Amino acid sequence: MVAILLTLSGCAAVDHVAYGRSSATYANAYELSESGAGAPLWLPTDATEITHVSSSRAQDTESLLFRSDEGLGGCEEVPRVSAPTMEIADGPDVYAIDRVALCEDWAVAESDGTYYAWTPAKEADAP
Repeated sequence: MVAILLTLSGCAAVDHVAYGRSSATYANAYELSESGAGAPLWLPTDATEITHVSSSRAQDTESLLFRSDEGLGGCEEVPRVSAPTMEIADGPDVYAIDRVALCEDWAVAESDGTYYAWTPAKEADAP
């Protein structure tokens, strides 16, 4: 058991040092909002199975992967022009998606109830 914990801790340390990223998972939107990372205001209240990845080298560079039946509200649909810099392996293939929701400065792609969000998003810079 200790070896497993040390291995998992070691993987997190390697991700942080070698790749400049940290990641965490949360059961629901409340857990994410209570974490040090906080939750974006546009995140659906029924969001579950949340993975949050952030850069330890570039401020405000993050990705979220989550499930939701409620979906997004108050976001504008725009053509996708960017992709996540903080990749999450289980996320939908954003290159197969032409349009995303622009939620504040986040782009959010959806596929079958799974949402993949990232910031910074070039879509937010459009006039």
